[in-house]
Amino acid sequence: MDTVKQLGELALGSRLKRLSEEIMKDGKKIYTDNKIDFEPKWFPVYHAISQSKQMTVTEIAEAVGFKHPSVSQLVKELEKNGLIESTLSSTDARKRNLVLSKKGRDLLPGIESIWSDISNALNEMISKHTHNILCAIEQCEDDFEQTPMYERVQSHRKARLMGQIEIIDYQPQFAKDFMRLNVEWIEKYFKLEDEDKKTLEDPDKYIIEPGGAIKLARYKDEIVGTCALIKLSDQVFELAKMAVTEKCQGLQIGKKLGLSVLEKAKSLHAEKVILESNKKLTPAINLYKSLGFKSGQHFGDKSVYERCDIEMEILI
Repeated sequence: MDTVKQLGELALGSRLKRLSEEIMKDGKKIYTDNKIDFEPKWFPVYHAISQSKQMTVTEIAEAVGFKHPSVSQLVKELEKNGLIESTLSSTDARKRNLVLSKKGRDLLPGIESIWSDISNALNEMISKHTHNILCAIEQCEDDFEQTPMYERVQSHRKARLMGQIEIIDYQPQFAKDFMRLNVEWIEKYFKLEDEDKKTLEDPDKYIIEPGGAIKLARYKDEIVGTCALIKLSDQVFELAKMAVTEKCQGLQIGKKLGLSVLEKAKSLHAEKVILESNKKLTPAINLYKSLGFKSGQHFGDKSVYERCDIEMEILI
């Protein structure tokens, strides 16, 4: 049973590594049979230098697409085996110019013949396939250059986590959770103000009864986030009291709460939703921007909170 093959795309890196090792192993045998003392892993660096009068390590790294430390290691091995040599740059003493040594130049004609044989053999094999592996690899490289695998996986992770978050409406039994979550984040960065205490101690009176709403996020049977929608007028509402417990931050809970509150505002026929925040809360500001909020001016200098120094708004 070939476990790596059965894993499909999940083992793509391992599959390519296995294929690379097989090619490298046979490449070494080919060089040995032709009495050429050359390691297949040296090929990209040696070839790059052979195509240029001289190159620096940085230039080689850019040309072959390898990381600088990897190129430096290969350069050391090629120098140790006498295939390349270096001289200090005449314009920058920190740089070394790398060129083929006499031994490296003498090796070139014979090894180029071997490369031609390898190229022909691989091309013959590839041409028989329905899909050209070189084209597929190039497409993967282009795709990863545009969006690295890390970002692609993170995107899917966020979508999966958002699917695990349940957004529910506020009920009186959740009053303590509403208080706990907000006190937690406010006291981490600021101090609890009188306006906070008034609203948090009686959310029914100051948020629900005037026509607002509160949403809560439930994750694994625990209330881990909240966000309120406060009615300022028939057309204008305020997004406020958004809080996510620290242990659950990064799970896209704030995003899902924000979307839910904005949807609620639409159902209440709001024309605009505003919010207040503090410029030092960069993650929060970025979240609001991702929801569509832009700089606004509703309260001006009349904010009831000392900590607020920025206003944002979104038209519904």
